[in-house]
Amino acid sequence: MAAVPTDRHARTVVLPLLAVAAATLLLAPCPAAAETSAERGYRLLLTLPLVPPTLTEAEYFDLWQVWPEPQRAAAAAAPPAERRRMLLERYGFQETPDRPGPIPQQFTPDGKGNLSENCLSCHGGPVGGKVIRGLGNSLIDLATFYEDVAALRAERGIPAVPWPEGVPPAPESPVRGPNNAWGGAIALLLLRDGNADRTDTLQFPAPTPEQMFLPTKTPAFWLSKRKTRYYADAFIGKSHRDIMQFIASFAYSGEQIRALEEPFRDIYAWINAVEAPPYPGPVDPALVQRGRLVYLRDCVACHGIADSYPERVIPVAEVGTDPVRATDMPRDFKLHLGEGWFGENGATPLYPDTGGYVAQPLDGVWATAPYLHNGSVPTMWDLLTPSERPKIWSRSDAGYDLARLGVEATAHAEMPADLTDPAERRRYYRTDLRGFGNQGHAYPPAGLPDADKRALIEFLKTL
Repeated sequence: MAAVPTDRHARTVVLPLLAVAAATLLLAPCPAAAETSAERGYRLLLTLPLVPPTLTEAEYFDLWQVWPEPQRAAAAAAPPAERRRMLLERYGFQETPDRPGPIPQQFTPDGKGNLSENCLSCHGGPVGGKVIRGLGNSLIDLATFYEDVAALRAERGIPAVPWPEGVPPAPESPVRGPNNAWGGAIALLLLRDGNADRTDTLQFPAPTPEQMFLPTKTPAFWLSKRKTRYYADAFIGKSHRDIMQFIASFAYSGEQIRALEEPFRDIYAWINAVEAPPYPGPVDPALVQRGRLVYLRDCVACHGIADSYPERVIPVAEVGTDPVRATDMPRDFKLHLGEGWFGENGATPLYPDTGGYVAQPLDGVWATAPYLHNGSVPTMWDLLTPSERPKIWSRSDAGYDLARLGVEATAHAEMPADLTDPAERRRYYRTDLRGFGNQGHAYPPAGLPDADKRALIEFLKTL
C-alpha cells in the first residue's frame, strides 16, 4: 500500500532556530536561597520522586533485551549512545539539558538506582527534535513502555503487582501521543476516601469499561496561567491539590500523599509560570496583518487574544468534535474529586456537567500540534480544511511542517496489512477508534479560502 504525503505546499522539516529558542527557556543557575517557588517546583520535578519507583535504572537500560527482532539485534550491536537514542525513540522519551545525563526527563531518580515517573512523562515534549518546557508530549507511548517493563520482569521472574480487586482496568492508548491519564486517575480515586486515605471499599460506583478509557492529548502547561478552570471540559477550578490526584498511587497512604502538598504548591507555581515559546522562524509581516483580521473575524470570540480570554465552553453538539472525553467521564468521579481532599473539601469550584470542550487559548499554538483535544489532526492546515483531514496518519519524530504548521505527517489509505508489532501499529493514528475521531471544529462553517488560511496560519505563529 502506498503512503500519500499530506503536504501539498513547500515544507521545511527541520527548525535550526529551535535550538536557540529552547536555550532561552533554561533556568538560569541561582543559589537555592534565591529560588522562587516556580524555580523550586521545576527543580523538584527533576529531583524529588513523587510516586513509588516505576522501575530501576538498570531495568530501563535493559529494556531493549525484550524488544522483537530485528530491533533487539540492532540494539545489541549498537554502541551505548546509539542504544540510548533507540530507547528514547521507542517510548517517546527525551533527555533534557536542564538535567544532563542519560535519564529521560520523564523520570526522577532517587539516588538509589530507582526511577519514578514524573509529570514530564506527559507534560514534557519536543518540537522539531528540541525539548520545550511544559509542552505536552505528543510522542509518548506508555503502552509499549509498560508492556516492555512487564516482559522484562516476567523474563527475570519478578512477579507483577496485582491490580486491586474490584477496580476496572485503565488501558493505555492504542496510538502514540494521547494518553489515558483519566482512566488512571479514576482508578486511583476509587480507593481514596474524602481525606485521600487508602481504602479497599469503592468510593463511587465502578465505571464501565468505556468510562475507564478517555483518551486525551496533553495540554501545554503555559496555558494554565490564562485559565481559572482545568481540563478539556473545564470541569473543575484549578488548584495545586487537584493535580495531585494523578500521583495517588495505590501503594501510597493518605499521609504520604498529603506530605507532598508543599512540593506541589511549588510545582503548581512553576506550571503557572511557564511561558509559551516564541515561534523560532521568520514571519511575513504583511501576511500576519491580513491573518490578524481573519482571526478577529472568525476566531477571537472563542479563543480570545492577548490578555482577553473568554474561557468559553462549547457544547459538543455545536463544536462537533469527538464526544467521548466530554460525555463519558463518570459524573460520580467528578463529584468525589471535588468534594474530598483533592477538591479542598468542596472549596474548589466544580462544574460537573459542562457538556462540551473549552476553547483553548492559542498562546504558542505553533508548537502544540497535533490539534484538537485528542491530538487527531496533524497540522493547522488540516484543522482549517476538515474535508482533507487524514483518517489514518503517521508522523516523523523530529520533522516539522512550516507551511502547514504542525507535525510532519503522512496520510495512509489503510493500515499496512503486514504490520503486526503493536509498538509499530501505535505509530499510526487511527481516527476510526473510539475517542480518536477527527471530526468537528468546522469553523467558520462556510470555510476559508486558501489565501485566508495561509494568512491565518502566519498570524497564529506570532501568538
